[in-house]
Formats: sequence, C-alpha cells, structure tokens
Amino acid sequence: MAVVFIPTLLLPLTGGLKQIQAAGTTLRQVITDVDRQFPGVGERVMDSAGIRPEILLAIGADEAFSIDEAVGPDTEVHILPAIAGG
Repeated sequence: MAVVFIPTLLLPLTGGLKQIQAAGTTLRQVITDVDRQFPGVGERVMDSAGIRPEILLAIGADEAFSIDEAVGPDTEVHILPAIAGG
C-alpha cells in the first residue's frame, strides 16, 4: 500500500491524520481509496480533467503530471498545494 502524506489544508477531512495508507496501482486509484476512507479528499485533489491546478501530487520525490501515473507498492505519495509566483 502507498503511504499518502496529507497537507494541512486537508487535515480537517482526515480527522487530523497526516499519513494514510491507501491501495492502488495508479494515483487515481490511490486518491480514490483515500476518498473512500475520508470522503471529500478526492474532490479536493482531482476533477474530471485530472489533478486540480491548485494541487501538486508527487510520487516519491518526483512530480506527477497525470492522475494515471503508476504507483508502486510501499511508495510515498505527497499531496501538496501548488505554489505559483511571478
């Protein structure tokens, strides 16, 4: 199972849990499993087009560009608020 790290802005939805174990072989499946455990997380992370623009997902240390990227067993998945500037 993947270990999903939850950002502060989503902690109210997880009852304060900062790490959640979730099943799946793609980011979509992992986030769907997190949403099954803690309803509301999924809609804050992904929409019909994929990863929401205000969210950055990382698999280990690598940024994910698609919600359908592969996730291996015992992988860390990080949900982060995207940072923009200019």
